[in-house]
Amino acid sequence: MVTIHEQNDTNFESIGLGVLCPTSCIVNETLNGEYELELEHIRDINGKWKRIENNRILCVDTPNGRQAFRIYRVKPTLKNITVNARHIFYDLLDNVILNASIKNLTGGSALNAIKNNCVVNMGFAFETDINSTGTITLENINPVSALLSNKGNSFVEIFGGEILRNNKKISILKNIGVDRGFSVRYGKNLTGLEVTEDMEGVYTRIYGRGKNGLSLPEKYIDSPYINSYPYPKIYIFEDTSLTTVSEIRNAVNSLYENGIDTPKVNIKLNFQILKNTDEYKNFALLENIKLGDVVSVIHNDMNFIKKAKVISYEYDVLSQRYNEIELGDYIEDITTSISKGERIYNTVATASNIAQKTANAISGGITVANNELYVCIDNFDYTQSKRLFKFGAKGLQFTNQGINGQWNTIIDTEGKITEI
Repeated sequence: MVTIHEQNDTNFESIGLGVLCPTSCIVNETLNGEYELELEHIRDINGKWKRIENNRILCVDTPNGRQAFRIYRVKPTLKNITVNARHIFYDLLDNVILNASIKNLTGGSALNAIKNNCVVNMGFAFETDINSTGTITLENINPVSALLSNKGNSFVEIFGGEILRNNKKISILKNIGVDRGFSVRYGKNLTGLEVTEDMEGVYTRIYGRGKNGLSLPEKYIDSPYINSYPYPKIYIFEDTSLTTVSEIRNAVNSLYENGIDTPKVNIKLNFQILKNTDEYKNFALLENIKLGDVVSVIHNDMNFIKKAKVISYEYDVLSQRYNEIELGDYIEDITTSISKGERIYNTVATASNIAQKTANAISGGITVANNELYVCIDNFDYTQSKRLFKFGAKGLQFTNQGINGQWNTIIDTEGKITEI
């Protein structure tokens, strides 16, 4: 059922101004990205189409239950009307955070600070299960960008997490999906599947190195998939925080466990095409999956298994079925899937000793502001610090005169070390 509501309505379970009879209604959602609806409605003799106006709210059934979408574009023709609407979450695009300095706060406290520093209270509720701490400086930014921007200064970039939008309840969780035990097998010439494999960064023979040149007595460790490629793909792994052979061996094995020996994979399943093929029965269970859910991806020819996530979908509201689902760890953006996230996690864990020593060496704070990274030496507030480093469009720079003083470039944007 598709209902339309007045622009200030908050009761999305009612029928509002009435029920519409669209000829098409499609919802698209991307993990930590767009969440939009496109609807087509004829100029019906009952005049239901006359209720369709900009800023009014459409309520429809989605994979995440009944959701509200605000109309932002209406395109009428002589026969019908095409409507574009954004999830009600995007009302926050019209709000602003003038200035908020979030310093060494937990995820929950940081999210509350973002909410409390909005100029207008729009009635949104925020929650998170992320307990790590971080620092963000927000200036003249809308709350959507403060939460999801990929420009170096947003909640999800500093704290991580995935957004779950349930009308005006906004959750940023470590993972919004689960592993339901579903799997996708693919090989060659499967109708209805668009598969992209990226071999960059794939390694099947790793030489491990630790502190003071410590290495494995067996020299290297091979991947179980080493014979799946025409020759070994060799990688020299070095981490000077590793002081024993056992630590080196565990670190190398962790790289394999987290997919360094298998290609990045992106799979688009077109159910409209698949349903007319013999292969459809192998993918029918995916019609019960949700955004962020984990799927086992099995390559029939190379015989590897890896984990991927549902990173986007197209949903037909009228038939209550997916038209398309996208799985992946190939797309290199904020929607990157679990396999890359796990590799990052293990890399950080392996290098924890170095990270701790670095943190202890810095008496000040670390701040991202105006798309630049500041490391303060003598004050937690980068605007008050005299001695600080800055990494940005001009490379790595240093000053001992404060942010408004003279900056000296240490490493330029070509990677060249300059003399100070």
